[in-house]
Amino acid sequence: MNSLEERVAELERRLSLLEARAAASAPSVGAAFAEQPIPLASLIAVTISNKRYDPANPSLGSFEDHVWFDCAYTLSTDAKPTRAVKGTLEFADLFGEIRFRIQITLNESLTPGKSLAQPGIGFSYNQFLPEHQWILGTDLKDMRCSFSVLNALYTDGLTESFA
Repeated sequence: MNSLEERVAELERRLSLLEARAAASAPSVGAAFAEQPIPLASLIAVTISNKRYDPANPSLGSFEDHVWFDCAYTLSTDAKPTRAVKGTLEFADLFGEIRFRIQITLNESLTPGKSLAQPGIGFSYNQFLPEHQWILGTDLKDMRCSFSVLNALYTDGLTESFA
């Protein structure tokens, strides 16, 4: 039997997949929900955790401030296994307005239904950029995060572009 933590993690992973599908297939005005196809580019669910700020420390050779967070990517059970994926990690406010984007390349294989952890994803913080101020000053609970696929290289050698 799985531990409680493992069971909760699996439920969170499944919920992330369902939320990604629901967000990708949100119907337009007057359209029935079931009539909307789910774009393949949205079938990677992302979970963001452990956001942190790392100030510059010249005595340790660090001359830039950074914002870091941990990511976990889960490929939908309906998708083909991937060899690599290129896309955009998007951070939106609670109303869905995208406030910050980071280009990401996943050079590790994604297996449908399995989570790929990537700790320590981040960027050099610029205190004068409003989008950097927003990401630093906003709690993760007040953000909606998604991963938009641009290109996928599948394990069978085929590639697909979603741009």
